[in-house]
Amino acid sequence: MIFFIQKYLAMSSQDIESALSKFKVFNREQRKIFLKALVEDCTPHELYTLQQALQIKNYGSFDIVGTLPLELSVKIFEYLNCRGLCACREVCQKWRSITKDPTIWRTKCLEILYYDKGSISASDMKDIPKEGWEKLYIKLYRRDVNWDNGRVQRVRFLKGHRDRITDSKLKGNILVTGSADRTVRIWNVDTGQCEHVFTGNVFSCVDFLPEEKVVAASTYFRSSFLWSMETKELLGEFNGHVTAVRCISLSKSFIASCSFDGSVIVWNWKSGEKIATIPADSIAVRILDTIILSLSSQKIEAFDINDGTCIFTSPFEEGLIGWSYIQNYLSSIENPHDDIYSQMLSSLSVIKGLSHHSSVRVFDFDTHKNRFVRIDGQMPSAVLWLTLFGYNYRSKMIEYPCNDKSMDLDINKEIFRTINVDCRRIVAGCLSGIIVLLEFDEN
Repeated sequence: MIFFIQKYLAMSSQDIESALSKFKVFNREQRKIFLKALVEDCTPHELYTLQQALQIKNYGSFDIVGTLPLELSVKIFEYLNCRGLCACREVCQKWRSITKDPTIWRTKCLEILYYDKGSISASDMKDIPKEGWEKLYIKLYRRDVNWDNGRVQRVRFLKGHRDRITDSKLKGNILVTGSADRTVRIWNVDTGQCEHVFTGNVFSCVDFLPEEKVVAASTYFRSSFLWSMETKELLGEFNGHVTAVRCISLSKSFIASCSFDGSVIVWNWKSGEKIATIPADSIAVRILDTIILSLSSQKIEAFDINDGTCIFTSPFEEGLIGWSYIQNYLSSIENPHDDIYSQMLSSLSVIKGLSHHSSVRVFDFDTHKNRFVRIDGQMPSAVLWLTLFGYNYRSKMIEYPCNDKSMDLDINKEIFRTINVDCRRIVAGCLSGIIVLLEFDEN
């Protein structure tokens, strides 16, 4: 029996050598044809054996990315979105280690922050966060998910005003509020601290420039005031209107206000000189470089600040909702003073989609993330609605932990009079003087 087995194995070895010798004389094309035919005739078990042999020799599937220098592999993976990076982690250990490179997640953090703020440079993110870049990205991503689904994670209150909030402006972590208690307050919304209180009269509107460190406020008694945010001193008082001021706007050199008296007055706040008095029945104004935009009940006009001449006028029936969107949109682009008219026209398609919200009484936009937050006139004040542009303008009710025992106030008893939104929170000024912060960051 052993003799026959040895004879069989010997014959098989001879046959194999004979077949290999014939294979070696084949040219490249003949070898391809032979191998294809051989694979076609193999059973599944034989194919498995072939696959194992190839893996032992490292002749399996060729990983191009894994063989590149790490810098190039990271550069390639930076073009993937979060879902793609997570999928790559499941491919192999090599790819998994590449996707953990902090350079990739730093880039992803920059992308999110760019959309949040409109512009950001690499120098703004040079410090490595304590939790690491990947965990920071997860935190920012989950915040956006909470925002877009209207799920508030935390509620805080800022207390100080003793009467209704009449106007508020939010830029970064600085909030400026005007009140009927005859004060203007500067708040740090991150810490919840009131950094300074300016006193005067019943204030109707406010504005401020963080880069110039000045804050302005107007009163129902015709005057406007400008203070330094650093020294807290009064820099100027501006008079000229004969009725209450409705809106105020600041730029690096000018301050403009509109009044119920049907005029817009522009001053150079650095010199105190009155530049122009423009006859315009304005509801709101906005300074852009040397141009002042004015909204009336039926039209938008643009005036040259230096001589008060009208540059263009356009019918406009979208009211304060459309005006608010335009202001947010112009603030989100790099050069809003370049061809303002065409930039306004490019935003009208979005405004038309909001035209059915005629009963809205308090609202604000985040045009970086296409969010519109509002309170409908027929709804209770604490019921906020979120609309995302590009999603058929469908609205969802914003949910917040109103039954949280750690809250010392009941939001449902507050009446919201002003709303400001940014990438992190909603800020609501109340009739009682309380300021409510609805935040989407997870603890």
